[in-house]
Amino acid sequence: MPQIHPCLRFLLFLSLVLSVGVAQAQEQLGMRLERYSGIYSAGINPANTAFTPHNWEVSLFNADLFLENSYTFLRNTSLQNALRNTDKIVSVTDTSAENPPARDAIWQDFATPTRPMHAVVQTRVGGPGFSFRFGDNHTVGLTTAFRTHFSSYRIPEFFAYQNISNLPRNQAINIPSVGLSGMSWAEIGLHYSHLQEMGDLQMAWGISPKLLLGYEGFFVRAQSNFDYTEKPGDTVVVGSGRWDYAFTNGNLTDNSEDVSLKRQGMGMAFDLGVSWAMPSEEEDGSYRWRAGISLVDAGWMRFRNTARKHRVVFDTAITVTGAQFPGRDNVDDILQDVSQAFMGDSTASLLGNAFSMALPTALSLQFDAQVMPMVYVGAVLVQRTPFSKNALKRPATLAVVPRFEHKWFSASLPVVVNDWRSVRIGAAARIAWLYLGTDNLNSFFTKDKLSGADFYIGLKINGFRIKSGEKGYRLNKERGSRSSGPNRKKIKCYTF
Repeated sequence: MPQIHPCLRFLLFLSLVLSVGVAQAQEQLGMRLERYSGIYSAGINPANTAFTPHNWEVSLFNADLFLENSYTFLRNTSLQNALRNTDKIVSVTDTSAENPPARDAIWQDFATPTRPMHAVVQTRVGGPGFSFRFGDNHTVGLTTAFRTHFSSYRIPEFFAYQNISNLPRNQAINIPSVGLSGMSWAEIGLHYSHLQEMGDLQMAWGISPKLLLGYEGFFVRAQSNFDYTEKPGDTVVVGSGRWDYAFTNGNLTDNSEDVSLKRQGMGMAFDLGVSWAMPSEEEDGSYRWRAGISLVDAGWMRFRNTARKHRVVFDTAITVTGAQFPGRDNVDDILQDVSQAFMGDSTASLLGNAFSMALPTALSLQFDAQVMPMVYVGAVLVQRTPFSKNALKRPATLAVVPRFEHKWFSASLPVVVNDWRSVRIGAAARIAWLYLGTDNLNSFFTKDKLSGADFYIGLKINGFRIKSGEKGYRLNKERGSRSSGPNRKKIKCYTF
């Protein structure tokens, strides 16, 4: 097997960063769509908090994770089996006739793609938050979260493991444009929604502006196709190209004691949405149907000072050898070698000490209908709409979500089309204040090809009474029915 040249090995490493990590469930459908979702529903459409039956709530904690890729997978296993037996995971590249795997080994294999590959890893840990309704028409709130996101789409088939590990000699390979990006950040969000009557309908609009605190970020992109030719030895010829890459370097140090969670950037973002509903005549606070449209995660992050932005541009074939890339521990030194090899100047590629990245923006459409008392069927479309080539990219989602909904309990079974590639069944439940769910139920219980997984959890409180003197403050009222106007009906405290 020929040795992979250092330049190509670096590109391969970047393409693998997204595909081998173990990590926001996709859209957390089980805790976003129901009427009792409250501040959680603002994550899919900020207008939806206007339809929440209870007057106030406090979110104590929520977390979600999502992983999906079409590059690598585990054979014949489930998520829980793989997590229990991580020491038994063996890559097919580490086995041979002379070194066979154990009989109970879990094989990590690589896909043979017939279309461009993709990889997405998302995580979110939500901190304290709340929502509170003033009067009948105004709802305000606060959210906090720490998020990470890594994504790459349209990874060329060239980067499949079977191809990259068996490159032909003296044959030019045209590599299409490809890119990847990643970021970790915290967000502090305010929230407001307003409800108003429109004849027989109710209309609500909502907005959630967010302050972003950036901790780490990077992007890498080949802006155009380029030719790559492997030569004998450690020599390669690379055709004309334009490569952009940027990264934060506040934690790129040889001293591990200096590595810490530090703010390296700031930004702003917002979620914006509108919803319409036909109130129900039969049940207080319910509706016959509700439809909405929203734009979520629209915004930018700017990293300054502890950041580097580079661009390598060349319009002729460049021959490079391994001798031009000696072993380096410092990232800036490595990139100076790249600049020297392709541009003839070790500092020519450096554009500055700042760069910007867009959030994983998406346009969403929602529809929810009551088919019988306490039974609803919802439909959701989330389509990524990146603001720039260097934006984070979220998965596209089309889902139908039937659910049973009661103030103390709800259950749903989402049917999800993930990124227009696969259909999955999820499950979610709310028991009093606790939410649990997944949009990929099969990964937990079926031993099959495991290429992704997700899970989410949420805990909040609402609806208990705070008394003051004899009259008391009845903060647990619910929105009244259409026939009863703006009055609200009391709900009892949870009992166990």
